[in-house]
Formats: sequence, C-alpha cells, structure tokens
Amino acid sequence: MSASTPAEPRAEAARSATPARRTDRQRQCLQMLAVVFISYTVDTALLLGLAHAGALEALVPWTYAAAGAVACGIFSLLLRLGRSESLSDPYLVVPQMLMHSAINLAFMMWVPGIGVLLLMNLLIIHAFGAMKVSRTHVLATSALIAVGVGAVIGFSDLHLDLPMDTGLQRVISVAWFALILARSTLLDLYGAELRDMLMQRNAKLRKKFEKMHRRANRDGLTGTLSRRSVMELLSQQHRKLELTGQSFAIILLDIDHFKQVNDRFGHQVGDEVLRYFSKRAAAEMRDTDRLGRYGGEEFLAVLTATEDASSAHLAAERVRDGVARHDWGRVAADLQVTVSLGVAVCQPDESIEQLLARADAALYAAKRAGRDCVRMG
Repeated sequence: MSASTPAEPRAEAARSATPARRTDRQRQCLQMLAVVFISYTVDTALLLGLAHAGALEALVPWTYAAAGAVACGIFSLLLRLGRSESLSDPYLVVPQMLMHSAINLAFMMWVPGIGVLLLMNLLIIHAFGAMKVSRTHVLATSALIAVGVGAVIGFSDLHLDLPMDTGLQRVISVAWFALILARSTLLDLYGAELRDMLMQRNAKLRKKFEKMHRRANRDGLTGTLSRRSVMELLSQQHRKLELTGQSFAIILLDIDHFKQVNDRFGHQVGDEVLRYFSKRAAAEMRDTDRLGRYGGEEFLAVLTATEDASSAHLAAERVRDGVARHDWGRVAADLQVTVSLGVAVCQPDESIEQLLARADAALYAAKRAGRDCVRMG
C-alpha cells in the first residue's frame, strides 16, 4: 500500500508523465481490467452451476456477467481515451472498487441466498484495489463499502445465506470459497512481487543517486574532493571556529613545473601524475584531514583541529617529503615530481578570503624560494 500523497501533486505528476510512462500505465490498467473480467467469468461459471443446482434463477448468472462486462467496458473505454491522466487516481482504482462493490451489493439484495458468497467477493475487491491507491483513498473507499454492507445487513429484512441445500450446492460453495482463497493468495504473491520490484527500483535509484553524489563531490580524475566540496568543508570549519573557537589550517599545494611534465611526457602522463600525486599526498595526511582539487595542478588541503603553525608546518612538510620520495619512475622514465606548499592557520575574526589569500601568498613565496618547500603565511 502506498503512502498518502496530496491529490494536486499526484495529478501534476500524472500530467507531466512521459508518453512512454503513460503507455506503460495504460497497459497496467488494462491488465488489471483483464484480471477483473476473468474474475467475473469465474464467478459467472459458479453461478451457472448454482442455477443448475436450483439455488437461484437462470437469469441471475447472465445478469451478473452482463453487469461485470458493462463495468469493465466502461472503464476500459475511459482508460483508452486517457481521460484519467489528469486525475490523482490515473488507474481509476477507486471508481472501480466502488462500482464492482455496488454490483455485488445489488446482487446480494436480489439473491440473498448466495449473499455470503458475494460478501467474500468484497474482500477480494478491497485487497486488489488497495495495492494501487493511497492510504487515504483506501480508508475512504473501505468506509463507503462498509456503509453499503452495513445497510444491506443491518437495515433490511434480508437474510444472507450460503447455498447448502443439496450436495452440488455445497460443492459449489466450497469451490467458491477455494477460488476466493486462491485469488487472495495470488494477490498476496502479486503484492510481494510489486514490493520486490519497488525495492529493486529503489536500490537502483539509490545507487544512481550515490554515484551522482560522488561525481558531484569528487574530482573525476584524482578522486579527491571537488573544488565545490572542499570549499564547503572550508566553510564548515570556519563556522566551527566561530562557534567553538577551535582553529584549523589550510595548505595550498602546487605541483612544480607541471606544464613541463605535460610538454615533455604528454597529457596522459600528466593525468597519471595528478592521480598518483593526490594518492601520495592523501596518504601522508591524517584521516581527519581532507584534500581537494582546487584547480589544474593546484590542490587545497583542510587540516582540522590544527591550532598552531608548527603542527601545520609539520603536516605540510610530511606531504612534501612523501611526494619527493615517491618513485615517479614507475609513471615515466626520468620523471621526478615535487610540490610547493603554502600554509596558513586560520585566525579569529579572519574571513575565508583572507585565509586563502595568506596561503596563496605563502605558496608563491615557496615558489620564489626555489620550489619543493613549505612556507607559512
């Protein structure tokens, strides 16, 4: 059973459905109608058996079959014309539940001698419809059906009965009950299949969302945080500083002479350098620190809970040394990669822009000092 959804959004969703979705929905609707028609056919056959056994007039089965055929025909026409697409119940489940319940209630009043059998049909109608509509619709429709049954049972002189006067009538009554039970079991299996389909669809959507989320938050080449994500993390740390007073530090890292790497070894090797560099740099950082691609060959590291310059300088020096000692010859022969780093510890009342400016100035100081070194801002 689906959760209750306001009618207006559901109607809007129905109107905005793609042609393929509308075609699929129409196919499902017509399949449901086919199942309903088959159910009427089965019940008509049983009623014919009861008529043969003397439990009711011969006119009853054919009238019941005609009523079911007309109801299915009306809904089939409405669904094929697409008149229900703008409604909050595009499957027309609620009108179908009410119509088929009314038919069975009418025959209960006409032939109370088979009233118990027809009463069983109401349970199938309710169970079948409940799988396709919202909780609100189910409760409202159930209340209307209950009122109808209450009116027939409680406010009339009718005595609903079960055909049991002859052996054949008893056999048919048992067969009716068995088929009601079989239909109920099929509905349970169908409901379980729907739940499995929804679970599989939700799992696929969840994986797709997670993949999109990773793509949005991770740099596609290096796997580090994207610029947007690392800047969001920087903003979070800045707000934390304002609230708790716990400072942090940042490092701007720039791969030395990266353009020469591309010119000499090619862009494919350049991409490999970026990937290996990000892995090497991240491996030298604490688990609580984060590295993001700031742009091109420039990276930004956020060092959480780092309040003094010496700790920040030590962390940056560890990264610099790890990159310099890496065996870059495995990427390309005669390749050597180093990095320049500018470090700044965030000060009270300092904005993010000011912090980045200090780190950037420190980075350029490291480049002017000959590269492959750390400078504090």
